[in-house]
Amino acid sequence: MSSSNTAKKKKTQLPVFWILFFSSIIGFSLLLLIQPEREAIDPSHLPWNAAFDNQGKLHALGLTVHESTLNDAMKLYGKDVEVKLFSNKDESNKSLEAYFPVMYIGSIKAGLTLKLDVSDEQLDQAYTNGKKTSLTTSGEREVELYTSEIAKFFNTPISSITLVPRNNLTARAIDKRFGKPDDKEVQSDGLPHLFFNKLGLELILDEEGPEALQYTTDKTTF
Repeated sequence: MSSSNTAKKKKTQLPVFWILFFSSIIGFSLLLLIQPEREAIDPSHLPWNAAFDNQGKLHALGLTVHESTLNDAMKLYGKDVEVKLFSNKDESNKSLEAYFPVMYIGSIKAGLTLKLDVSDEQLDQAYTNGKKTSLTTSGEREVELYTSEIAKFFNTPISSITLVPRNNLTARAIDKRFGKPDDKEVQSDGLPHLFFNKLGLELILDEEGPEALQYTTDKTTF
């Protein structure tokens, strides 16, 4: 596994839903802090309590990366989910993403995107069987799938988790909830990226929109 110095230099590609989401935000109302929890929840589900277990598995938001499935996520966060396939304009770099437009962790309201751990062969087959293909504003291909095709992926493990809280996080809130980052850099998107290795978290700051919290094992040193 790569060191944190190597890890922080890797450019993380956000799920396409959030690229579109960020570009479409106009006049987003900034809020000061995540509100305190009003109802009893499992503390391990809170965004700042993500952790690796003794086997190196990453647990975040009640899910386990590379183990929990889309069906597991639906049991936690409801069945209001969209599943679409994305690719570059030349049909390369395909990915399958499940998007929960609204979910709650206690009093925290957020959107959630899960990338699914799908083989290239499965991606190509789903692309061929797609219901409708359109181009996004960023030039990506977005493929709408038939319900029968989506059902094939309910038991597919997730490969990464991206949480976008509706409430903006201030520097004080980040320091209080998550602590000091192990690394920080401004990447080619022009945004600061904070790396919290023990949480498996890359936190992407955007002054003109909400933060994105991406949980993945790809860049993290235990």
